[in-house]
Amino acid sequence: MAHPLVNMRWYLSRLASMGPAEIVWRARSAATLPLDWARCKSRAAVPAPRWTPLRARSYPVQLYNSGAPMEHIRVFDLEFPVGFEFDWHRDYCHGRQVGRRFAGALNIRDTAVVGDIKYVWEPSRHQHLSALAFATNAEQHAGYIVRSLDSWLQANQYLYGVHWTSSLELAERVLSWALLYPRIADHVARDPDFRGRWLGSIYLHLARIARKLSLYSSANNHLIGELAGLFVGSSCFDFWPDCSAWRNLSQRLLEREIRIQVGEDGVDREQAMSYHLFTLELFLLAFAIGRNTNCPFSAGYAHRLRGMARFLDTVATRSGDLPWYGDSDDARGFLLSEDENALEVTMQLAGLLFEEPRWLRFRGTPTAASRALVPDLLANLNREAQGSFPTRELFADAGLACVRTHDDRVRLVMDFGPLGFTSIAAHGHADALSLWLAIGDEYFLVDAGTYAYHSHPEWRTFFRSTAAHNTACVDGRNQSEMAGRFLWGEKATARLLRFEDRSEQVTIEAEHDGYTRLPDPVTHRRTVDFDRGTGSVSIEDGFTCAGRHEIELFFHMHEEASVVSLRDGEATIDWRGHRIRFCSQDDRARWDILCGSEDPKRGWRSRHFNQKKPIPTLRIHVEIDGSTAIRTHLRVNS
Repeated sequence: MAHPLVNMRWYLSRLASMGPAEIVWRARSAATLPLDWARCKSRAAVPAPRWTPLRARSYPVQLYNSGAPMEHIRVFDLEFPVGFEFDWHRDYCHGRQVGRRFAGALNIRDTAVVGDIKYVWEPSRHQHLSALAFATNAEQHAGYIVRSLDSWLQANQYLYGVHWTSSLELAERVLSWALLYPRIADHVARDPDFRGRWLGSIYLHLARIARKLSLYSSANNHLIGELAGLFVGSSCFDFWPDCSAWRNLSQRLLEREIRIQVGEDGVDREQAMSYHLFTLELFLLAFAIGRNTNCPFSAGYAHRLRGMARFLDTVATRSGDLPWYGDSDDARGFLLSEDENALEVTMQLAGLLFEEPRWLRFRGTPTAASRALVPDLLANLNREAQGSFPTRELFADAGLACVRTHDDRVRLVMDFGPLGFTSIAAHGHADALSLWLAIGDEYFLVDAGTYAYHSHPEWRTFFRSTAAHNTACVDGRNQSEMAGRFLWGEKATARLLRFEDRSEQVTIEAEHDGYTRLPDPVTHRRTVDFDRGTGSVSIEDGFTCAGRHEIELFFHMHEEASVVSLRDGEATIDWRGHRIRFCSQDDRARWDILCGSEDPKRGWRSRHFNQKKPIPTLRIHVEIDGSTAIRTHLRVNS
């Protein structure tokens, strides 16, 4: 009986997150299922394409053998040899076949039917094929690319199976197809049967995306991906009269969404670093394709893109390490080389497009993306990739601050922003007032990560929880209440109270109301003093309440940190040639280190999807009675 009750609670919570207009829209969408079923059972009509052989010079993506040589295909933590013939309906991680029936009847949340859907969807994004198309050994793999495409086409009849259940997956596939097309153009010209199957599927993909956009509370990175796929697909495969309307629609909505989903300060509103990078890749790809097809985006769109890159420039260390917060599934907007990460690709493209030499510092050589999309700007890579430190430190709209020492040796990031974006806050974590601390080239105080989406629900719960972040738990509770894997019920509201820059010291003060729902309401206020000369940090956690409560403060450290000594009130850590000392004069506190604990789950970090490892986590436990302040000091010595 538990399973139906859990499902019912989820559906009620999801319904509560919708407004009347969304409920009507979803009801109308559900009413089209019989028509979709009929389309699935019959051969969908596709207009005859106005196809002509590819003219490479006029195509908006230029073909280069510039990526990394590929010997393996990576799907999260799995590796397959190049040439592997995928069963497109298999979860290779868990060794399970996926149910194959009408897409509208498949519940992708049901692991008993679809396994871990991420492992099924990922190969069918065909990003490994677009990367192969640009690899240094690409010519020898052109035949494999065609065979893989044809295999997928014949195994995925329109609206039959899981690969037609998500418009984002259709869009990501179209993006890969548009990028790899120049590599297989000769084969497309020679083989009319394959050409007919592929062009027919492209049309059906584009038409389906246009009809099934993610709107209302689902209008997050999914909608951006869908619009980018529709814009790039209709621009690169402009073979049908519908393409003009699709291109105009998607460009207009991309212009709208970049203003809605990206704040004035350039930060993605989903409160997830991974999705900031993901959407920036998509926005930049659309911008470059528009530039190359004489359908340019507006100055306002470009301004938001600059802001997104400027934020990354502020929080990224010299080596390109980032404060990873919120959800991550290792998603890429597009892929042309597996040895180029999203920061390198986005910052080089943005640096070239917007003439910002400092942003080019993360990659000294041209990326495959730059060679394919902006080859005419590559001469600018020779410009001096230096410049002064970013001047912006407060991102008030996002609820983030990033302050640094005068010599850029130590930087501190603090979060006082909303839980996430739209009413469901799908990819946010319960991390209000959390801290990240970078020393040199890497972050020492880190976020625990994500680990899993659809599988391992107990780990999904832990990695989203307050205890997995560098902030405070009260009475073992989360600041915000989870209502589903991508759904939050009661949400903590954080607000900035003070940001003072006194040249040698910065003070950040903020609070949240997540624990005011307790029978004895508690307000958590955190005041952080950061010394610009030494990088020392003083933290005061104030708890306003009337009664008794148990407080836990967590500090999650890099996995290679080594605990030298620990006693109540003091911990000494060695890491990367630095000695870091935590201390407090509060004699009520009990200090311990948690590392790889299973029950309760504590002391873990996930850098990549479906991968985790133990990390040392300092926990400071205090029992309070009435309003109390707890002070913790952190000092960094070379």
